[in-house]
Amino acid sequence: MVPARRRTGQPTTSGWTASTVLPLLAAAYPVVFLFTINVAEQVTMDPLWPPLALAVGAAAVWLIALALLLRDPQRAALLATVAVVSFFGYGHAWNAASQALDSQWPLIGAWLLATAVVLIAAWRAGPWTPTLVRGLALVALIALLLNAVGLGRAVTALAAADPLAPADDPAVALSPPDGASLPDVYYLVPDRYASAETLRAHFDYDNEPFLAALEERGFEIARRAHANYTKTPLSLGSSLNMRYLDGESLAADAESGSDRGPAHRLLREPLEAPRALKRLGYQYLHVGGWWSPSSTNVDADRVFGYDGEDSFASALAQTTLVRAFTDPDAAPDDPYDWRVVRANTEYALDRLEAIAELEGPKYVFAHLLLPHAPYVFDADGSFMDRARVRELGERESYRRQLTYTNGRLLALVDRILAETPDAIIVIQADEGPFPPRYHEHEGTFDWRRATQQEVEEKFGILLAMRVPGADLDAAGFHDAITPVNVFRVIFNARFGADLPPLPDRVWTHVGVRQFYDFLDISDRLGR
Repeated sequence: MVPARRRTGQPTTSGWTASTVLPLLAAAYPVVFLFTINVAEQVTMDPLWPPLALAVGAAAVWLIALALLLRDPQRAALLATVAVVSFFGYGHAWNAASQALDSQWPLIGAWLLATAVVLIAAWRAGPWTPTLVRGLALVALIALLLNAVGLGRAVTALAAADPLAPADDPAVALSPPDGASLPDVYYLVPDRYASAETLRAHFDYDNEPFLAALEERGFEIARRAHANYTKTPLSLGSSLNMRYLDGESLAADAESGSDRGPAHRLLREPLEAPRALKRLGYQYLHVGGWWSPSSTNVDADRVFGYDGEDSFASALAQTTLVRAFTDPDAAPDDPYDWRVVRANTEYALDRLEAIAELEGPKYVFAHLLLPHAPYVFDADGSFMDRARVRELGERESYRRQLTYTNGRLLALVDRILAETPDAIIVIQADEGPFPPRYHEHEGTFDWRRATQQEVEEKFGILLAMRVPGADLDAAGFHDAITPVNVFRVIFNARFGADLPPLPDRVWTHVGVRQFYDFLDISDRLGR
């Protein structure tokens, strides 16, 4: 006998089967897929779970609501899946169509029309609905399982990177003078903050008033400082461990020449400089930034992180239909919501000012996405959107965000000194800005063929240190010091250490596909 529903075409309340989880599988897949292909940017699995739970939960609510309304779970599953695929697929469609379109608006209209057409077709599938749901559920499950394999490898890699217990024979033993108080230590890293010479020569920007203001507050400025490495994880991994990196060892842990996972995991593992301070009784306060690898550290006693979207959640949102309505003019290679980036940075700066009031001794680390792009702060702190940045151009936008950065850094220094006048403060960039030709050809840019101007622009950095009551020159500070020696100088000057300074060398790599193929270019920078 033919079932009543098929004979009459009327809906029924039966039909809940395993295949009706299709919308849930369809919602989980893009989240797991994006996390898997960007796992090298992660240091823990934590960024995956909130968006995954939100996506699956929203799909479940949508499925149940449609099933109750239609009294047909199979049809509800099919309709909900169409909506889920449309929502999560839009950003990828824009990435594919962007080469032919100047604006998202034509695609937005076409996408909504196509979604409506597919919804109508799904509604009219009739007796084919159960078969479609079962088939699509199988496809979605296989796709999800295939990505789960990659995710499993990521979990294994992250687990393998778990830090070891503290060494019984620490590499750095600190012994401050008897009776001396332990000063708070701030290590502030404004990303891609160029040297004064680079700013003058390549950005037509006079940074001397800012540097003079720092000197008035007791800072020593290394005016010929250069970054030790080209990229943030390499730079911070070196400076916080006070040694150069073993490129061969990192390459052995990488799945390919472009796999940055081993370098990113350096920032999650125990780092010798903060660990040495913790052994003295310091509390390690970590102000998490927008960029996931520097958002936390295993040794941190407290991590201050923005409660809104992190970089992964924001990138995921920009692959969805959300992108069409938050910023319809966004380029496909700019996958973040600029307002979220701005909110993260504002949180970090505000939290640093509040941390100054906490009792010490404390070591405070903050990696700030300033003056690094995206340029979301005008000189007066007002919001700069994409249209404004395109109007001003890359260099003018950098100058304006730099001006805002200087004001906030001086205000922060004053706040710290008002609470703890003897505080040790380091303001040191991890790298300089990339030259224009690199932005145009990042995938093929060969640093062996970089011009002298490009090398100077990339590696010249801001490096300023304040260590009250110490003879920094005697401790190893000089005008061309590099970040690898910063904590060696601090520990020698203030904490009774006797650490010989390392040769101040500068390393780059051939290109982004040979990330650990380090090249010594010190001679090109007069070292």
